[in-house]
Amino acid sequence: MRWLAFILSELLLLGGVLYGLSLFSGVNLFGPVDAAAALERPAALLAPARPPEVGPITIRPAESAVDTFLGMSDALLSARMRKSAVKSLHFNHGGSSISFRIDFADGSRAAFKPTQTNPQTVPRKEVAAYRLSRLLGLNLVAPAVLRPLHRDEVFGKLSASSRWAQKRIEAETMFDEHGDTVGSLAYWIPTVVDLHLDTTDGVNRWTAWLHQGVEIPPEKERLMAELSTLLLFDLLQNNSDRFSGGNILGSPDGHTLYYMDNAFGFQTDPEGNLRCWNYLRRAQKFSRSLVRALSQLDRQTLNSMFAEEPGPPLLSDAEQAALLSRRDLALSYIQSLSEEYGSDRVLAFP
Repeated sequence: MRWLAFILSELLLLGGVLYGLSLFSGVNLFGPVDAAAALERPAALLAPARPPEVGPITIRPAESAVDTFLGMSDALLSARMRKSAVKSLHFNHGGSSISFRIDFADGSRAAFKPTQTNPQTVPRKEVAAYRLSRLLGLNLVAPAVLRPLHRDEVFGKLSASSRWAQKRIEAETMFDEHGDTVGSLAYWIPTVVDLHLDTTDGVNRWTAWLHQGVEIPPEKERLMAELSTLLLFDLLQNNSDRFSGGNILGSPDGHTLYYMDNAFGFQTDPEGNLRCWNYLRRAQKFSRSLVRALSQLDRQTLNSMFAEEPGPPLLSDAEQAALLSRRDLALSYIQSLSEEYGSDRVLAFP
């Protein structure tokens, strides 16, 4: 089946047949698209056609390393989350997992996700996503660290308004033999809004803007660059939960995306989840600096970055190997676009 998919892809690329398929995922720029139907394309049509060859792409030097979030030092925010005394915990409504807003005695806040029975929330992966984002020069993932909290602190400082959830918290939170639960703490972004980029209309709109031959409105240029990068980032971490409804959040002015809720993913899947590919294939414009950073990513660099977090490795050897495999396939996809449209048009963002 892999050879059949390969031959089919080569025939489409070389012969230029069926133009609709050449737009990856069957996007029709001249009329409305049923986003749900488009996401059910066979996996064979979405598989990259050739191995990664990123050398010929002309790439400008990457921007300087990113060490801030919302203008604040990552180191400062991380230190406060590691050391500040907990004042109170407030259970977060509406999610399928256990999560809290923690208010610290110094006035700062963080989102806390403990070790729990819910498989879609693994605290170390939240921190791994943050570390990976900084390694790639991105500053749209809030700083995140691991920190243990004792059972007595969790329930002793649970706010009165959250007491209704105590039985659920007790049933789903996992404590070790010492009564501790190790969870992820992520800087609490004060105000976020749903940018409606995962609705049918929203998906159709940005799909058109991120395709070749369609100009992006100047006021949407920054947002589209951030969304394009998010699609790549989600394939790298194999996060198939992003477009699940109301999960693409940003600043109130609609100009900035925040890459939130990254505790699911990093599975040992070398090809990547089909859902991640379905959304990535809707984009044909990407960041030059990100492509350059991806091409330089290797196991040694990953190990060095993840080792900065105390404790066991954030990602296993198998998880890291799968991540690099997905990276290769993503670069292969971008390379094939560059050969078809030219690298200057495909690497449209800084």
